Amino acid sequence: MRLFLVAKTAVLRTVPLVRDARVPLSLKLIAAVVALLVISPVDIFSDIPVLGALDDAALLTLLCVWFVSQASKHIEPVPVRRRPANRRPGNTLAIR
Repeated sequence: MRLFLVAKTAVLRTVPLVRDARVPLSLKLIAAVVALLVISPVDIFSDIPVLGALDDAALLTLLCVWFVSQASKHIEPVPVRRRPANRRPGNTLAIR
């Protein structure tokens, strides 16, 4: 179950990082080429019905985890503003 949560988190973080201009293009190209190799029809375990799909999913998950860890090195963390103590979440406007 934990692997599923890690996979979901990694995939959800990968999409915005691919679109981010601060992540180097070379890193994006490496990830794209590896992803194409993983999902290509030439596969070692493709003859085994269940294992063929599971190894692709596991490799894509590992690729996403690797990409997120490498891309995070190129992006500076954005400081989060704290809400003043006298303001409740319902008292703020959605458009500022």
